[in-house]
This record gives sequence, C-alpha cells and structure tokens, in this order.
Amino acid sequence: MKIKRVLRLVMVLPLVLAELTTGALASERVNARAAVMIDASTGQVLYEQNANQKLPVASISKLLTVAVVHDELKQRIITANTRVNVSADVAAIASDPAYSAIGVQEGQSYTVRELLNAAMVKSADGATLALAEADGSNLEEFNLKMDQKAKEIGLKNYTIVNPVGLTNGDLKGLKLEQYANNAENAMTANDVALLARYLVQTYPDLLQVTAQKDADFYIAKDKTVKADNLNKMLPGEQYAVPGVKIDGLKTGTSAAAGPSFVSTGVYRGHRVITVVLHANGDGGDARFAATRQLYNQLKGMKTEQITLPRWLHRQWVANGTQRSVAIRPQQVSVWGDKDIKNYSLAVRLNRHGQNGKVLAPVPTKRLASWKLLVMG
Repeated sequence: MKIKRVLRLVMVLPLVLAELTTGALASERVNARAAVMIDASTGQVLYEQNANQKLPVASISKLLTVAVVHDELKQRIITANTRVNVSADVAAIASDPAYSAIGVQEGQSYTVRELLNAAMVKSADGATLALAEADGSNLEEFNLKMDQKAKEIGLKNYTIVNPVGLTNGDLKGLKLEQYANNAENAMTANDVALLARYLVQTYPDLLQVTAQKDADFYIAKDKTVKADNLNKMLPGEQYAVPGVKIDGLKTGTSAAAGPSFVSTGVYRGHRVITVVLHANGDGGDARFAATRQLYNQLKGMKTEQITLPRWLHRQWVANGTQRSVAIRPQQVSVWGDKDIKNYSLAVRLNRHGQNGKVLAPVPTKRLASWKLLVMG
C-alpha cells in the first residue's frame, strides 16, 4: 500500500524556514487527551493526536505572556531591570497557597528579570500578573496584547481570559466581568507547539531560564525563597530521557486542563518540541510519563538532508525592480521511519501573485509555499 505524507514548506526571507508539516511518523498512542511532537527547526510534525481540539491549557498560557513581554523588552518599553510594584490584588493571589505561589508581597517592587524567572521556573501566578503590569497595562489591556500576539504568531483556535491560566473567578479582585467565573484560557495542541516554536526561535535566551533546576527568589528584606523547577524531565531528574537533553519549557495544571506539559529538547542535534494536554493517570507526573512516550518514539526515526531541485531556488517577481528573488533554505532536514533515499520525492510550488509570480513588494516573512510529497 502506498503511504502519502505531505510536507508543507513555507519559504521566507531571509534564510529562515517557517513551516514544515507532515503526516505523523510515530504511531504509538500517547496516554493523553491530545499530543503533538514537531521538529523545532522545520516544524515537521512527527506525531499528532487530537491536536486540533481546543482544550484548557492552564499555566502553559504563560508562554504567550512571555512572548508579549519579550516584545516589550525588544522595543525597550521596559528593560530587564524595570521595577514593578506589587498591588494588593496581585499580592492576594501571590500569597494564596492554593495557587502556584512564590509569595511576592504588596508594596514590594521586583525587577522584570526576577518576575520572569518566577513565572518560568516556579510558574508563580502572582509574579506573572505583576509581569503583565510591568509596562503599566491593566489586565484587560494585556489580554488584548496577548490576542494580538497570538494572531501574529499564527495561532488559529484559542481563548484568552488572563495572562496566567487561572479561571476568571480565581483572579479574585482582578477578575473581568465580561467572562464567566469558570472561563479559562484554551488552545489546541498544534497552537501550543506553534507558540513554543516561536519562542525557541525568537527568544532562545528563555531556555537559559527554563533549564534551571532551581532558583533563589528575593521576596522581601532578609527573605529569600528557593524554588525547584516544576519540570521533572531536565537532565538528571526523575523523568529525564536518555539521549535527549531537555531544557524547557512549561507545565500547566488545572481541574479542566489536567496535567499538561510543553517541552523542548535536543536529540541527535535536532531540537524537538512536544505538547501533552490532559495526560491520563494519577498525579501530575502523568504529563511527564506521556511526554517520555513521545521522545522514546524518536528512536525509531531517521533524518536526512534533502536538497530541493535547482529550479526551486529562485522565485519570479511581478511588478518589482528585481525580476526574481532567492528562495531559502535550499536544503531541509526531513525525518522518516526508513531511509529517506527510499522515498520517492516530488515537489509542487503554490505561487501567490500574478501569472505564477510573487507580487512586489516581496513580503519579508512569507514568500511562497511548497508541498513536498513523500511517497513510501
């Protein structure tokens, strides 16, 4: 029986491959409601399970908050040393032991760097809310920024209620009247993977934060808290995977989301991203066991560099000062479950523009889309 896998490649300028997807290669079902595994460099989908159903994601939402804050840092709206004062409403959440708390205190100020560490290592809800207020935004204003960022990244099916992933009712004095008390953030596994990939590519320094096994947090005068990273898949930890160096990314847990986890790690020189939403099993560690299932399936796969035909190396431009522009990359690394040379390859080009040409001015992000058909 012939098996067709479709790899959609989006060529971009300069020299960046934006997207590569294929029918899932791995086959063993993961013990979770939804899961996906992708190559972080190309976006090739290596495993997919119920990946387009929108589900609650709890604290995984904080990755989108970090993406917004990173933009504010790049634009110098804030700096890593900007100090943020903690309000009474934020402190009420930060000091509640029922939440993921680091204990930031009302009236104290903390740097953006400290709050970011607390959000990513400890998943501290109060610290994340304070981080969202770093540029002076209120919660509703920051939600709009999150929504705009989600659209920019290309997320397709999501709900944003707040920057932390709590239910609206759990926000106490910060809850928004336009949402029901039980409303909470939701995304598809595919969108979570896309968000994680965006951060890995545009904010690689974040992995230096998420790779920490523990961190010390200054709370107030003469009071420092040491917090362990919630990620139990870091090197040397209980659920570490032999041959894979995991250095991120974010856990999430709520009654509706169940134990969830988005991770990233390097296997044989290739960075991989995994998403597990609502893992099945007792206790929060079920998400790590399910993620390990995904990584273990890599061992049955191979990768090979494929050089695209020369006729695909340039794209004609209509109504421009230049007749053509170069397309990059010209080589892609493709995963397969057998030697890639045993596949029959064909490439189709989907041109967007006029008479088979791209219209000037050529967009800096998306130039043309390709379909690489891999026949087994």
